[in-house]
Amino acid sequence: MKNLRYLIIVFTLIFVYSYDDESDALPPSFQDATWVTNVRPSDDYVIVKGEDISFRDLSQGALTHQFIIEEGNHFLYSGYKNNDSLPLFINKNLGTVSIDKDAHVLFLNQGINKVTLRNTFKDSISYKGAVVIPAFKENDVWVIEKTWEIDVFGDLLPAFKVLDKNGDEIINVTATDEVSRKDEDTWPVINVEAGDALTYIDLTTEDRPTGRNWSLTRAKTSTTTDSIVSAGYFSLGTFTAGTFTSSRGGDFPVGRGSKIIPLKINVVPSSQPFVYNADGGMLESPDEVITFGVTGELVPFTGEESSFTVNVKNADNGFDKDIAVTSAKINADDATKIDLKLAEPIYNSDVVTVSYAGSGIKSVDTRDLLAFGPIEVSMDEGFNLFVPALESYASIEDGSSNVWGAYCNGCWVGKPTNSHDGDGNATENFYFTRGMATADNYQVSDGDASMRYISPSTGITGGRTIQFTKFKNLDLPAGRYKMRMDVFMVAGNTMSGINMWFKGPNVNAFWDLSPGTVARDEFVTVENVIDFSVSPTSDRFDIQVRDIDNPNGLSSTQEFYFDNLVILPIELRP
Repeated sequence: MKNLRYLIIVFTLIFVYSYDDESDALPPSFQDATWVTNVRPSDDYVIVKGEDISFRDLSQGALTHQFIIEEGNHFLYSGYKNNDSLPLFINKNLGTVSIDKDAHVLFLNQGINKVTLRNTFKDSISYKGAVVIPAFKENDVWVIEKTWEIDVFGDLLPAFKVLDKNGDEIINVTATDEVSRKDEDTWPVINVEAGDALTYIDLTTEDRPTGRNWSLTRAKTSTTTDSIVSAGYFSLGTFTAGTFTSSRGGDFPVGRGSKIIPLKINVVPSSQPFVYNADGGMLESPDEVITFGVTGELVPFTGEESSFTVNVKNADNGFDKDIAVTSAKINADDATKIDLKLAEPIYNSDVVTVSYAGSGIKSVDTRDLLAFGPIEVSMDEGFNLFVPALESYASIEDGSSNVWGAYCNGCWVGKPTNSHDGDGNATENFYFTRGMATADNYQVSDGDASMRYISPSTGITGGRTIQFTKFKNLDLPAGRYKMRMDVFMVAGNTMSGINMWFKGPNVNAFWDLSPGTVARDEFVTVENVIDFSVSPTSDRFDIQVRDIDNPNGLSSTQEFYFDNLVILPIELRP
């Protein structure tokens, strides 16, 4: 017999009562309302369609007793085990009402289901649980009703549609559509030119999916969890599209539902020229490999190194030279890309261009790669030196309660120098303040916080400074660096810019933030080059707003935000 493992959610009442040897019953006048279920009190009443919950009425002295369920759900006989098929235990003698003290309920209705326990008593009593339920009078008896709401999750029913390259719908599979490979001969066939894409869109709503997975045959992106997928095709041939799986998890009961995508794809040779793909760019990797894409899948090739010309210029030392390509081959992870390795090192201070003029590189649909170039290479910038040690600091996420530090850990503004009125007490009078996007309505580029500067209504006076006092923790060697930050210049800001001062070795860098250079009312990433002749010895750098730099900002409120400080090493060519 099923072990109900009831969890009693009220204190047990122990009564001492004199009784004779013939009976151990409670006194005839005793009345009490209480009940239990096999769901822990701390858990939600959440199950999957086809599962059950057991209820037990422990009330004493009730005149009548009923468990009431909704149409579509069923009372079960007792005696089933965990692995039994529950529909075999449906009590067909009962409809939606049972007068048994135990109720085992099979839930087959998707959504919110109700189970009601209704007891009647001679006298007015209350259920004295965490939430008290008083009796109400109905005719000549007192009624206590307890209703449980059970959230029943149904099957996941995948739904999706597929669009062609023009956005026209090819197929639309609804939640109730059943798809079988037995019907494959009736599926539509779509001709796709090599290099073109189809768009797959998840339309699933039943029953509360939290994720998905597309498994797409021969697509450039063959597996993805995105809700909308643009899948490019390059390999010639005819094949079925693949499968789509909808999934549910997290706080919801785990579930999965899959459907075959009832579509045949016929990839044919492209009518477009086979060319350099500007969308992906020409990129240098950290290990100095230059990678670029083309508009089709490549046939393996060899001996094409001499077909490429890689020119390298460096204005700092007058370097200007073509560097030989020692290796040209298909990228190991993407057959629509080519990797180039060079005979000599390149540096991120170089300007590198790539040209191609050859006849030996072809696509799988027999097109010749057309000549291109020169195309400039986007050089690898290296790693942000603020990461990982000072990442939260440089992104203004590391807050503090110190007003003299502008509420930013590792910053300093001082009192009264940070205050318009000199008393350092009113937040609205502070020049520099760290604040949050939600609590303070600050403009934030990334994360939760940013730093704001705001002048008095009379404009910029003198010079106001915020010090960043953890800079020496970076332990930077002498050299050239690129510094970057996101700025939000509030509409009406007429400032020319800010000054950045590194205390040791006494380096100044002016940042042009004028209206003609930086747009207003949106975040813009700005950058500057900083040269350190020796390794910085000071623990700080300052951001300064000065009247001498801002002749157009002296008569009205000037407000801006900054966020996400970045410092990158510049590789100097020897």
